[in-house]
Amino acid sequence: MTKPLLKLGGGLLIALSLAFVIHTTLMPDALWGQIRIMWLCYGFNFGLAVLIFWAVLATHKKNAMLVGVVFMGGSMFKFGLFFLLIYPDFKADGLVGRDELTLFFVPYLISLFSMTYAASRVLQRA
Repeated sequence: MTKPLLKLGGGLLIALSLAFVIHTTLMPDALWGQIRIMWLCYGFNFGLAVLIFWAVLATHKKNAMLVGVVFMGGSMFKFGLFFLLIYPDFKADGLVGRDELTLFFVPYLISLFSMTYAASRVLQRA
């Protein structure tokens, strides 16, 4: 269980780091005031992706029938935390633009695809 978790964590860290560099390079000047939120979004998505993947692996060992429920529940949990913790910072200026939402959804999609790929690889072998 630890080897797939370490592989996901390492690969995700590399992918998100590369995406962060590209994202900050392409980011409009108007968003530089929200770089703290961007760091939070990338860290938030990394941490929760690893946690959800660990829960999927643990669930698979105990009851493989619940893996989908845990995966979807983890995604709902991630969105719930986003709307509670991060979204209010986006709405603080009264506008939530497309550029602001990319601060969360770029790392979210990278984490989601990485986690889905890693889970499918592990579950196919079992």
